[in-house]
Amino acid sequence: MSSERPSRTSLACVAIAAVCVTAAELLFKRGADATANLPAAQSLLGISVLASGWTWLGIIAYIASFLAWLYVLKRMPLHLAFSLMSVSQVLVPLSAWWLLGESLSLHRWAGIGLVLAGIMVIARPAMQSEEKL
Repeated sequence: MSSERPSRTSLACVAIAAVCVTAAELLFKRGADATANLPAAQSLLGISVLASGWTWLGIIAYIASFLAWLYVLKRMPLHLAFSLMSVSQVLVPLSAWWLLGESLSLHRWAGIGLVLAGIMVIARPAMQSEEKL
């Protein structure tokens, strides 16, 4: 059964899940870009992206994220785990900006700040209860 106090291992698995899902999204984008010039007949329903190795690496990263997430769900309350996974809403756009050269608007930067502030508000009580142990 889950407790309110997440262990360091659970928190590490949340981080692993968030990093893996971020990597998966970036790899899926690379896979989609790599197959963007295929004829329309081959692009039906986006299935053509399966021809890209980037897409398959993304699938592997998604599976790794899924396995880490299942570990977290066994050991942490869902409301806390799900809230902490919001960090992927920060990691994906920052990684796309840094690694793919995508631009981020001022509104997006403000949103990233708000998401980080929200994560801190949610995580702080759980982290303080862990420190009391």
